[in-house]
Amino acid sequence: MGFDAWFFARLDYKDKEKRLNNKELEFVWRPSTEHLGNDVQIFTHTLYAHYSAPSGFDFDSTSNDVPWVNNEKSKDYNSEKEAQALIAHLEERANHYLTDDIFVLFGDDFRWMNAYQYYESLDNMIEYMNTHYGHRYNLFYSTPSVYVDAVYKHNVTWPTKYDDMFPYSDNPDAYWTGYFSSRPNDKEYIRRASYNFHASSQLFAKTVID
Repeated sequence: MGFDAWFFARLDYKDKEKRLNNKELEFVWRPSTEHLGNDVQIFTHTLYAHYSAPSGFDFDSTSNDVPWVNNEKSKDYNSEKEAQALIAHLEERANHYLTDDIFVLFGDDFRWMNAYQYYESLDNMIEYMNTHYGHRYNLFYSTPSVYVDAVYKHNVTWPTKYDDMFPYSDNPDAYWTGYFSSRPNDKEYIRRASYNFHASSQLFAKTVID
């Protein structure tokens, strides 16, 4: 497909719970071994918190989370309190992955309405954490490719997945099976059946009216 890794969020909630408990949120996906063998595979990373910022650290103006303030003279100074909350989150997150490299997204749908405010808090967060907790953490702006290169260096034997992600549900009564662009044959059959159904409904309505 032209890339080395795939990052995604939408995983069935039961599957995700199992992978969280077994440290299998990252795996090698071999989706078609019966036809293509083991040569066709991709490193897959399941996002820990969907594609959202960690709870309490959504620094956009659309959020109720407070900015990260390092200035001790400010009445809003909160960096040490925020640091302790962030450390608790990072340690919890790290418990579910096989390496000590942590990939954290910031944002969500309709976020970054105030990018200046968001980056100001992120800059403050990175500066404070690296200054006061640099012996434990090294925070920096990064990319998926940099993260993939980092975890590859650990030489981990990754879990392997062979089947697809269907069905996908985010709670017991909510299935998103038709949301994805895969299963094109099924979607074609459904679309054709829909055409026939609506056409027959119109003919039936016309017959009733007449």
